[in-house]
Amino acid sequence: MKYLVLVLGLLASSWAVAQEAPFQFSPLPLDARTHQVLYTGTVPNAATAAQLLARAQSWPGSAPYQATLRRCNPEAGTMKMRVDSRHGLENYTGQLTIRVEDGAYTYHLTDLTYTQPGFARAGKHSPGTVTQRLESLVYTRPSKYRTRKLTEIHARLQQLLESLHQTMHTEGPDLVTR
Repeated sequence: MKYLVLVLGLLASSWAVAQEAPFQFSPLPLDARTHQVLYTGTVPNAATAAQLLARAQSWPGSAPYQATLRRCNPEAGTMKMRVDSRHGLENYTGQLTIRVEDGAYTYHLTDLTYTQPGFARAGKHSPGTVTQRLESLVYTRPSKYRTRKLTEIHARLQQLLESLHQTMHTEGPDLVTR
């Protein structure tokens, strides 16, 4: 009888410990090969490659996004730029590569960094702002702050990509190539 109670207790405890949903390591998409944050995708579009490249060159049109170090190769159908997204005192920066072809475009958002204001650090005399790669935040010990911050960063980067998608799907006359 003692053994029966023991076996039933062990079985009941294993059911109580079982999780409903699997543990999610990071809300940010991670590349399986390099273990770095990577946003990538191919989006179908009815426009020609020249129209898509012109639209990519016109993006971003307004704040809070800014593109610098633009490099365009019309022969290859690629556009590379450094993208900054400022939200309050925080800044998110990454390398955006857009490859266009007739009927679709592919984007890759890599090399992401996060800059937080200097007063967010502990201590009386802060040396200034702190810039770190997103991977350093992803691969820290799991905590409520880490999960909340990664979810917030993911939402900000999704808004940036949504702004790109809206520009790439804009109908109208061809934009002048820069």
